[in-house]
Amino acid sequence: MANTGQPNSAGSQYFITVEPTPWLNGGYAAFGHVTLGSDIVEEISEVPTDANDKPLVDVEIDSIRIMTPQFYGIIPEEDSLYVNAGDQLVFGMLTYEPDVTFAWFVDDELQIEISFIFNVSLTVNGWHEITGVASKNGYDYVKIWWVEITGGTNSENIIITTNKLFQNSPNPFNPSTTISFELYTETSENTELVIYNLKGQLIKTLVSEPLSAGRHSYVWNGTDESGKKVSNGIYFYKLTSGDYSETRKALMLK
Repeated sequence: MANTGQPNSAGSQYFITVEPTPWLNGGYAAFGHVTLGSDIVEEISEVPTDANDKPLVDVEIDSIRIMTPQFYGIIPEEDSLYVNAGDQLVFGMLTYEPDVTFAWFVDDELQIEISFIFNVSLTVNGWHEITGVASKNGYDYVKIWWVEITGGTNSENIIITTNKLFQNSPNPFNPSTTISFELYTETSENTELVIYNLKGQLIKTLVSEPLSAGRHSYVWNGTDESGKKVSNGIYFYKLTSGDYSETRKALMLK
């Protein structure tokens, strides 16, 4: 989005570029990239111009239709991730729009998950492609993440003996739910079980202390650190113990 060089001066002008423009980096808000109609963008960039680079014949928009579902969050924001084998990864395409359908792919293989949140744990070394597709009114918005896995195996047949975070029960819940996990070894460092909202803000710490090996369960009563009831919606709960971490989602309905 164009601006005058001063804070909060961006307006209704936008740059759509057809070649690298490093002088724009860091000084302008970027909103995305062209996914359909790049040939039209190329044609516009090649129209005859005067000495001031103004088109000799105005390029006008006759009509416009917004087809892409509007997202208030894409998680993670980074396009490339570098993680250890077995880490639990969470991807999301967050929108308030109704009638949006979702599909998820790992290395071009369709997954069974059809919600806007996708959990996956990868164990094979190398690069993997995670693709989320949000569809509405016959239009597909495609988001691709690249994930490099290290510390795993080169075989697709692997069994990992590690800690385990279970799905909360009941889910959806109201007013409380139980979150359980399994630790295979005793921890000398703090094991943490925390709740986050969709914006990544810390809502509640259920436990933060060294724990013995075995199964542990904690009840979340739908309140924040101050004891105030949180609003209904989707929350993430994350277990961290040493080098291990895993995240799952919970849905609170009132």
